[in-house]
Amino acid sequence: MIIHVGDKFKRIVDVMNNCFGWSYKACYKEWYPLNTYKKSSAWFPKIADLSYGTPKPGDKWYGWCNTISDDGNKIYMNNFENPSLLNKPMPDGVEPHLTFIKMPNSDFYQFAGVFARTHRDNKLGWEYERIATDIDTKDYL
Repeated sequence: MIIHVGDKFKRIVDVMNNCFGWSYKACYKEWYPLNTYKKSSAWFPKIADLSYGTPKPGDKWYGWCNTISDDGNKIYMNNFENPSLLNKPMPDGVEPHLTFIKMPNSDFYQFAGVFARTHRDNKLGWEYERIATDIDTKDYL
């Protein structure tokens, strides 16, 4: 299945079943491994509403807070409650995350592209950079 930046899906289970051939009744996690060899995954970050400044409690899930750059090319993942969780070493090679974001006040997940973790920013947290916009999901199975 070919998907493009901006393609919308109602639920996580719709992405997993329609794009990756799963047959689940429900999916509730924010991350699902797709291919062990390629180390690829499907990632479903909920983006915090920062229009009022700093994140409020509803923007964080177990301390994690995700933000996105204005141009959509970078996603930042931070943990304000336990910053030591960000101390994991960088993986060897690229680990592509097929990323479906949920924006504040949205009822759907939107394909944002394929992202890979590049480094840790001391203020914003882990930085993920977009490495692809249009993909054929079979290439990640």
